[in-house]
Order: sequence, then C-alpha cells, then structure tokens
Amino acid sequence: MKSVSAKVIAGLVLSMWSAHGYAESCRVVDSVRVDSSAQLDSLQDVCEVNGSLAIFADGVEKIVLPNLKRAGLINVEAIGLKALAMPNLKYVRDLYVSGSELEAAEFPALLEVSSRLVIRERNIKYLNFPELRRIGRLILQSCLNLQFVFADKLYDVASARIEDNPSLNPGSASVLAAVTRKLSAEEQQYVVNAQSQILELKRQLLQNTLAHPPIRPTGHPTQFDSFGLIRSYYTWYPAEYHDYWYSIGPWGFTLYHRL
Repeated sequence: MKSVSAKVIAGLVLSMWSAHGYAESCRVVDSVRVDSSAQLDSLQDVCEVNGSLAIFADGVEKIVLPNLKRAGLINVEAIGLKALAMPNLKYVRDLYVSGSELEAAEFPALLEVSSRLVIRERNIKYLNFPELRRIGRLILQSCLNLQFVFADKLYDVASARIEDNPSLNPGSASVLAAVTRKLSAEEQQYVVNAQSQILELKRQLLQNTLAHPPIRPTGHPTQFDSFGLIRSYYTWYPAEYHDYWYSIGPWGFTLYHRL
C-alpha cells in the first residue's frame, strides 16, 4: 500500500511541475461534464469554469488540471481515481470530492470555498490546504483513513459537519472546531427558516409536483445534494438557489438534514 501511494504521489507532483510547460493562453468555458481521459486532455488550457465541472471519468487514475484558477461548482466522483491535483485553483463556490479511491489530492493555491467543501473519501490519509482562508460549509464525512487536515491559514468556517472519520487526529479536529463560527439562537433560527424553504423545494422536486420539467439526472452515481444531479439544479431553479444562499448569508448550513 505504501509503495502504491508513493508512486501515485510522485506521479502527481511531476504532473504538477509539468503544468508550467503549458501555454499561457487561457480558455473560459461554461459548464462541462467529463467522462473520459480524452475529455480531460481537452481541458488542460481551461482557466475558468463559469458554471459546473462534473468529472465522472471512471477508470482514470490521475487527474491534473494545471491552469484552472476559478470555478463555480466542481464535482469529482470518478470511480478508480487515485490522485487529483488542481495546482492553480484559487476560488470555487462548491467543491465535492467523493466516491473515488483517492490517495492524494492537492490544492496548493486554493484560497476560498464560498459555499460547500465536501470530502467523502475512504482511502485518503491527508488533506493539505496550505493557502485556504475561508469555507462556507465544511463536510468531512466517512473518510475512514483520514488522519490529518493541514490548513494553517484557515480562519473562518461558517459551519461544519465532521463525522465518521475514525482515524482523524484530535488535534486536527480541534483546530477545525476552533475556526468554525458559533451562531446565536437568532442566527440559527434564520438558517432553519431558510433551510425549510429549500427542503420544501427538494420535496417538490422528488415528487415531481412542480410546474417546470423535473430535474435531469446525471446518469452516474453521485452524492451531490442527494439528487444525482450537477448542472440542472442551477439551470432549472436559479432563483430558488440564489434566494436560498442569500437568505442564509455568511453562516452557511448549520443544521443540515438529508431528505
């Protein structure tokens, strides 16, 4: 296991260094779904994703996006993936990494995750965010082998859900707890009211009782938002999504419930 991990990490580092060799040209795209290594290769010059980037490239063991600096939503759920690197990513609204077999993940330039940072990976042992300052909602869940989270510059987590991580070092857990906001009763009620609105929207979506067409599934196993969707939530219901996050304000999810 150690030799495999060392090989994976070494290859990841070499790929990150090779990123300097790419052209300085920058390409901006709207929303992208990736299902193959060929599609990944076509994204090497992309520096910004305005909408969502859904990576479902099953069987690909290593993913490096060398020029990506900013994105709306990134969801990585590629079965068999062992190494992931986005060496220049600085800002992202939502970042989901789950359902893979990750042993190494690198985000050395990431400064802020304005909405949700969700990690559900059973094999990964270390998370390293050397430049990360702020997170809206942090979810570390069912990371069975996760031992340490290194985020020395992190100072603000609006809310957090950290559970079922049996190997997590108590020191790392306490550091995360120390930078997570403590909401007053009034603030918590504000969040609960906002959340009840989105729960009602989800109920209507699942029961297909809305006047609009139902949300289109991705066709790939996913944990994103309990729906199995990526782009459609924002495409079909942008007003509800916008109102939800703005009603929550800077606090993020405090009382998070699954349907």
